[in-house]
Amino acid sequence: MTQAPYDPRAVANKLLDWAQEMMEGKATITPLALQKLLYFVHARYLEATGKPAVKGAFEAWPYGPVHPVIYKSFCEFKANPITSRAKGKNLIDGQEYNLTPPEDVELNRAIMTVLVNLAHLPAGKLVDLSHTPHGPWHFIWNQIQKGTVVTRQIPDSVTRERGRRMFIVSLTSANDSMNGEELPPKH
Repeated sequence: MTQAPYDPRAVANKLLDWAQEMMEGKATITPLALQKLLYFVHARYLEATGKPAVKGAFEAWPYGPVHPVIYKSFCEFKANPITSRAKGKNLIDGQEYNLTPPEDVELNRAIMTVLVNLAHLPAGKLVDLSHTPHGPWHFIWNQIQKGTVVTRQIPDSVTRERGRRMFIVSLTSANDSMNGEELPPKH
């Protein structure tokens, strides 16, 4: 059994599988929504265990936290629901393989909590939640705008310190301003 942090693609696949199961077989999560849901899972897991849920770092992009590996893995879907899963690739022979979903009680709890409470929201509301004033993304984005940081990475320490703010915001205050979804620009 592996321990956290996990391959972000394996965690994303698990989240997508469970969401599809909850929606009775319908694919409903777009890449933009997946990015936000995965970040919320990461924040919940970090709060519960003190460890990051996924390897690598989320970055502050215009539409909120983005994990570059997940962006690359699912960008082909653009604003459409994701209908396939990310695969791993053997670096020596180039063969693709299925990723093993992590088995971790706390991770399962974080995924289920996020799905039950947030997966039904439109992507625009998820973006709004990830943009909560003084939350992790907002804190780093302000530093980027001021030029006081040299990276877009959202450190786990910032997510741990400021992550709760994302879940305190009233869901009714989030707006449906995104008529059509757009993927964050590639960096």
